[in-house]
Parts: sequence; structure tokens; C-alpha cells
Amino acid sequence: MFDKLKRVDLPLSMAAAMEDTANEAVKQQRDQLSQGLRSDDTVTDDYSFRSVFQYGKEPGPIKWYDTGAFYRGILFDVRNDIFILDSADPKTSMILNSKKGGPNTFGFGTKAQENYIVTLRPVFIDHVQRYLK
Repeated sequence: MFDKLKRVDLPLSMAAAMEDTANEAVKQQRDQLSQGLRSDDTVTDDYSFRSVFQYGKEPGPIKWYDTGAFYRGILFDVRNDIFILDSADPKTSMILNSKKGGPNTFGFGTKAQENYIVTLRPVFIDHVQRYLK
């Protein structure tokens, strides 16, 4: 049993499990953004009066949803022991560099992280168990 344990590649198992659950990670990021939440659990500023009345935005926190391109462009990139949440949409750099968006636009807040771990945990365990067979 000890020999099998020594063969377990935890970093590879972790990366593979995260790749296998990338769709859920993207879903959690979209859900978080749709609530106007940042990765540090703060809420984005509310839409301006003009945005609500002239452009028809729903009153409340900014959700970064207009045409849907920003949400559709969200990707989950696993790089060894880290992951990157980003969007391929051209507006991304403008959002990340704005006062209303900022660097905490992407990433899991507390609830999104908890939800993602529910999906990730059994997949990770399965990858580790493959080494032990």
C-alpha cells in the first residue's frame, strides 16, 4: 500500500480534476457575476440612473451583462497548481482596469468556491484512487 501511495501524483491529480470540472468552474463564475459579486465577496456599484432608465438595466449591482459576449467568453485555464479565470471578450481589459470592475472581478468568492468544491472533490478523489488500484 505504501508503494502505491508514493506513486500518487497529487499535483497532476489536482490539475486533471480541475480540467475535468472546468465547465462547473465557468458556471460558478457566471453565477457570481450575475449577482454583482466580486471574488473578494464585495458587491459591485449599482447601475447609474442613466443606465437604468435610458439603457434598461435592472436596478442594483453591475452585472457586466449586455450582449452576453463577456459571459460566453469566460474561460477556466488550469496551469499546474494554479488556475486562471478570464474572459476572451475584448471588453475584459476595460472591465478589469475600471474602478467599477477591477482585479477582483474574476475569481471565486466564498459561495462560488464552496459550490465548485462540491463538484471538484469527488473528481479529485477519483483521480487519486486511480493510482491506488
